[in-house]
Parts: sequence; structure tokens; C-alpha cells
Amino acid sequence: MAKRRSSGEGSSYHDLKGNKWQHKIYCYDENGIRKRKTFSGKTQAEAIEKAKAFLRMQGQLQDDSRLDMLVGEWLDEWIINYAKHKVRPRTLEKYISSLNCYIRPRFKAIRLRDLTSAMLQKHFNALLESGGQTGQGLSPSTISAARRYFAQCVDDAIKEGILMNNPVRMAKGPRLQRKEIAVLSKDEVVELIEAARYIDHPFMSVMMPVLIELTAHTGLRQGEVFGLKWDDVDFVNGGIYIRRSLAHVVGKGAVFQEPKTKCSRRRVLLLSGDVERLKEYRKWQRKYADELGDEFDWQNLLFTSPFGKPISPTNFSRRYFKPLLAKCRIDKSFTFHGLRHTHATLLLQQGVNPKIVQERLGHSSIKVTMDTYSHVLPDMQQQAVDALNDLFQ
Repeated sequence: MAKRRSSGEGSSYHDLKGNKWQHKIYCYDENGIRKRKTFSGKTQAEAIEKAKAFLRMQGQLQDDSRLDMLVGEWLDEWIINYAKHKVRPRTLEKYISSLNCYIRPRFKAIRLRDLTSAMLQKHFNALLESGGQTGQGLSPSTISAARRYFAQCVDDAIKEGILMNNPVRMAKGPRLQRKEIAVLSKDEVVELIEAARYIDHPFMSVMMPVLIELTAHTGLRQGEVFGLKWDDVDFVNGGIYIRRSLAHVVGKGAVFQEPKTKCSRRRVLLLSGDVERLKEYRKWQRKYADELGDEFDWQNLLFTSPFGKPISPTNFSRRYFKPLLAKCRIDKSFTFHGLRHTHATLLLQQGVNPKIVQERLGHSSIKVTMDTYSHVLPDMQQQAVDALNDLFQ
């Protein structure tokens, strides 16, 4: 009969037929694939020692001094020593907030090695049903994010030899419900730009039309367009280089950081009209800054607050963008990021090769582009059929 040991230590049983003890463990091969392996011995201790010797040679032996570490202790260590150095500051904020809200309260006093997939599954199900502050269920995307962050956390515990397997990955997250992407038509984009010219503010009425038009014409992420500097604009060849992104981090304020992915560092070609408007806007911005003198904090940014500071996304949305949407009778759920979706959708509807759209958006792969804009595929299918009709008829 098998003798169960602590989670991650494997299990032993006495083989009566062969009169030997068998000890089974999980380990990882050279490709990182998790497999089960069995060791035999005349005694249980001998079989276990053979397993430990194997794991020791593979560098996968558990750290016995940390077997009693609590989930809360490991979360603290992981955030400081692992996550902080692997992700960008804004992403780290999401990790900390999600883990502290949805993982730490339930599991902080439980030993890491005592976590089970059944325990976690029950917790994720409870979050879906009544995990909100007022007892309402949390959204599947919120729970999936917490599960994903915690799974990464436990993955690193395995690499450190604290655990042998990851019960978080064995527990299933809720089925995600894909939200329909909100986009504007070409006419709505034009109307939004025109309405921005009549904002009751001498600075914003000039900056906002240029900002909205450039974003709709390039598909830049909000952080990318807010992080643009004049050195990034190639007026000769008509392009913009994406070299940084602007993020606002709690306790630090505006922070410039590396682009989101390797593919995000890119060059985006501009419309000829956009190049001319940027030239005019740069002259106006410099004149405006000179008139304010020391009151304008010149940081060489294309788009700023009225006093030259980096744009605060929350303040920008609340004070200027949302009121502008209301003025144009555009649904208030539309976000500034929707201009990026609008750019991609309009290009795909015009029959532009998805690979070109991927490069302009800075997606890491064509799959990301196609998955994100699958709502355009039916129109593209019809275009393909129409082209075939023309060809064969």
C-alpha cells in the first residue's frame, strides 16, 4: 500500500511481488517537460535516497530548510526578488494588486507545500460566484489574471527547489468571455478631431486635434504616443520611431520605460498630411512654451499638459477625452485605446495585409493581430470571395 508523503516529495509503496520498496517522484527532463520517475530499494529509505540523489544531480532537489514556508512569505519574497526585476513598474502594480486582493487573504497562512489543486479550484469558483466587495461575482478576466500571476509565482518556487509541482496550473481558470472591441467609423474619427478644435482651453484646443489624429493614423498605444519626443520624429522620411512608453506608477508618478515588447520598438510611417501638421504644431508649441517661460516644463515631448508635464492618463480622460466623446455622442465606454483598435480595423477593412498591420501595431506575432481583430475576418472573407469571382468569371 502506498505511503503518501508531503506534497512534492513523491509517494512510496512496498511491492510485495518483488519484495522491494518503490518511490515515485515528478521531475523535469532536459526539455522542461514534467515526467514521473520510479526508484527501487530494499527499504523505503533506500528508495527515497536514490530519488534524492537523482534530483540532486539534476539540480531539482527541494530545499528542505524552506519546506515550511507560508504562501504569504513566498509572495513577499517573490514580488521583491523575482517579479520586480522581470516586469515593468506598471505591470508590477497589477501583480501586487491582484495577488493582494484575491490570493493573499485566502492562502497567506497556508504552507506552500500544502497547496492543492482542489483547494485552489474551490477558491477560483468562489471568486467567480461572490468574490467582489459587495458579494457579486468577479469577472472571468480578473480571476484569470490572479491565477496567472500566482502560477508564475509558484513556478519560481519550483525553480528554487521549494516545490516539485505547481497546483495552480492544475486548477482551471474560468472561461473567458471575449469582449467586442469598440471602434469608430472614419466619419466619427473626423468628427472627434473637429470637435477637439473647439475645446474651451487655449492649449488643449490645439494639442488635442493633433494628438487624436496622429493616434488614429498610426495606431500607437496610449503610453507610446504620450511618450513621444521630437527626436523620435523623422520629418525627412516621414516616420516616427517608438523608443519608449510613458506610464504612471503609484508613488513615482510619470515613468518612461522600454516599449512593451521587442516588436514594439519600431518605425511607423506617417501620412504626408500628418508630417506637415506636426511641423506646424511644433512651431506653435515652441511659441507657446516661450510665452510661458519658466512656467512651461520643456521636456521635448510632443504631447503634454498645459504646463509641459507628461500627460496623466486619468486626468486626461476625465477632463478632456470623455467630455469630448459626450459632445460627439459617442458611447462613453469608448476609450483612448479604442483609437488604436480603430486604426487596425479600418486598415483590415481596406484589405491591407494583416502582416503590415501587425508591424504598425507592434504586435509580437501575427496571431495576436488576427485573434484581436477576428471581428473583421467575415468582411475579409467576403473580399476574398469577390476577388475569386472576378478572377474566374
